[in-house]
Amino acid sequence: MKSYILIFSLLFSAQLLVSQNKVFEKAKKAYSTNNFKGANKLIDQCTEHPETKNKSEVSLLKSKIAWELHKDINTREKYPKAFKDAMKFAEKAIEQSGNLDQQQNFRQEHYDFLIQLLKFNNKEALEAYNTKRYSKALPMFKNSMALGIDTQSLVLVGDCYYEMGQRIESLPYFKKAAEMIYNAVLDSNTKVLGYFKIPFRKLGHYYFDLKSYDTAYVFVKKGRDVVPNDQHLSDLTYGLMKYNLNKILPSEDYLLAVENGLNDFPSDSFLNHKQNSIYIFLLNGLAKSNEQHQFDSFLLKFAKAKKNKASLKTIELVKKYDIFAGLSPEAFYPRICNYFAEYQLKEAAYSTFVSKHYPRKASNPLVLEATERPRIAEIYFKRAIELLPKESKLLTQQRNAYTKTQNKLTQNYYDVFSMILLNEASAKDAPKDLEFKQKTKEFRLRLINDASDSGDFRLARTIFKDCKKAHPETAKQLELLWYKILENDFKQNYFGSKMSVKAKNDPKLPGFYWNGNVDSCRAGKMTMQEIVLLEKRINYFRRNAGVSEEIVLTKQDNIYAEIAAMMCEANKSLNHQPNDGWRCFIPAGADALKEALLIKESNPSIAITAAMGHHHPTVGNRRWLLYPKAQYMGFGNSKNYSIIKAIDQSRDLDTNKYKTQFVCWPPENGVSKMLVFKKWSFSLQADFTNAVVTMKDAKGNTIEVKQEANEPGYGLNTIVWEPVWNMNDYLNQEILISIKLKNNTVYTYKTKVLEFVL
Repeated sequence: MKSYILIFSLLFSAQLLVSQNKVFEKAKKAYSTNNFKGANKLIDQCTEHPETKNKSEVSLLKSKIAWELHKDINTREKYPKAFKDAMKFAEKAIEQSGNLDQQQNFRQEHYDFLIQLLKFNNKEALEAYNTKRYSKALPMFKNSMALGIDTQSLVLVGDCYYEMGQRIESLPYFKKAAEMIYNAVLDSNTKVLGYFKIPFRKLGHYYFDLKSYDTAYVFVKKGRDVVPNDQHLSDLTYGLMKYNLNKILPSEDYLLAVENGLNDFPSDSFLNHKQNSIYIFLLNGLAKSNEQHQFDSFLLKFAKAKKNKASLKTIELVKKYDIFAGLSPEAFYPRICNYFAEYQLKEAAYSTFVSKHYPRKASNPLVLEATERPRIAEIYFKRAIELLPKESKLLTQQRNAYTKTQNKLTQNYYDVFSMILLNEASAKDAPKDLEFKQKTKEFRLRLINDASDSGDFRLARTIFKDCKKAHPETAKQLELLWYKILENDFKQNYFGSKMSVKAKNDPKLPGFYWNGNVDSCRAGKMTMQEIVLLEKRINYFRRNAGVSEEIVLTKQDNIYAEIAAMMCEANKSLNHQPNDGWRCFIPAGADALKEALLIKESNPSIAITAAMGHHHPTVGNRRWLLYPKAQYMGFGNSKNYSIIKAIDQSRDLDTNKYKTQFVCWPPENGVSKMLVFKKWSFSLQADFTNAVVTMKDAKGNTIEVKQEANEPGYGLNTIVWEPVWNMNDYLNQEILISIKLKNNTVYTYKTKVLEFVL
């Protein structure tokens, strides 16, 4: 009996299959005669029947019928899910076609149909993607990706994740797409499409921000093979090249690496500066070692490198930041000699001068023509007297005679400092000739005034101190000159570094606005003008506080600070240690926040002043801004926040320098009233445990102070206090500050609260 039942079942199943095959054939015929409604009813029977629903040809026909129903405007409304069905059953047909090789053959066989679905699906997805609706675009691109016949959907799935801040999720899509694109382009004549650059760009940026530079290099290099002229990939190449350069010590190998970089980026300002700086560094080393023959050979190589730049198409641009670019040897030699002299590289200046004029015998020392600039003459005479002791008497006579001649001439501002040195040296050798001492004083007073007018406030301060010590009889003149230094510096570098947020735009000020976007986790980017103004303001505070060393805002530190500011904006919070649950979390930005001053202020210039006016008992922000060992900083901001990447200790310093040279705010000898903040500070490499601060006015009356607890750990050790006073009662008066340490060492200085007319 059981065998009869089995036979009956098999016959029945076969009959059903024949029946379903007839339905499928009817569906095919209806489809071929454009009877899509009828075909759809018939094919639905097949897609639901257990004997046919798993057949690839059934799913494919269902997909084609649904596509036609969607295309026809008259049937689209009645079948609103037709396109979704077309995509769904196309994907199903591919899966049902067999193993991976059979699936690939299926895609090739039905490519024309599948590409129609893909284009329409991607059109809708791209509309959402291009309007930054990434969450809507993502599932549509995933549907396209399932068809497996293009790389665009694969790339854009990754990019949707990336732009939504889910960067880890984007990586496998980008990596697979990068591999497919790289192989396709290099192994054939595949046309390079616009989206091909995306995975290489994003992978390069991701690993660069993560400081995984070697991994970033792999993707960037492959990307440049695919799209060699892409600016983003060039920028990443440039950043990676700078990273590699930082690992090489100054040497001829370093020079070779820079000149190789110039082959790719001939107009780049950083590389042109580096080329000059390494030549100058190596030449100066040869000059200090008295290797004149090697110096001559290397100087000739430098001259040829600069001459060759004349053939660059961008030579006029390069000349803006390379003063030697395109010069003939005849013009190059005096220019480099003056450069060495200006920056007090005296050995190199002397060797260049000798090289330019050809070496003389010791018995016939070079007599300088009156046309030679004093800065060259001062260096030549000083160096020649050191190197030629047998000729020192004759050289000294020549120097004194040269100095007397130059004293009668009108000197260029840039040669006044050299005239001070020439007269000072001649005064020592001829103390009875009072002309030299008198001229030294005249030139010092002139240089203080001229340096203040020209904006060289560091030089003005240095010569002021020298003059105060060497010529005490000039006290009244110096008092007027000091006020001029302070006033000009305030107007040019503090008041002159103001900015206006564009929403509150002041036509007299540079307009700033944040151009980032938290929805796409895109950091803003400052202009070069804004960066220069911020550097001016930070260095204004450092210079006036007594810090000899200036800082620069570097391109890379700015990028990290800008990412950090965007992260704070996205989360409406300031935090030194954000967790990876933060919206728009990017490791490079998180690292920057650990080394940053965090200010709730949108105006960049005001943010710097706010950091200086930090009301915390430690004045920690001020201390890091004024830290002498800081060399490189970064700045970034957003609509509501400013981030100063300021905790840097990369500068080499004389370890004893700030054991005697103090840093204070308000600064010694006075500052504008508007920059006298609530908290006062005095910093030094000293132990301030149990230190005591006292303040007295010009009449010797004590001004009460509220002293804060000693808190080391923020830059230089610092003592902080707050005067209990009405500041307006003490305008333009000298105030004496004394700091007494527990070992009874006392530091004293004077300051003034000044009012400048703006």
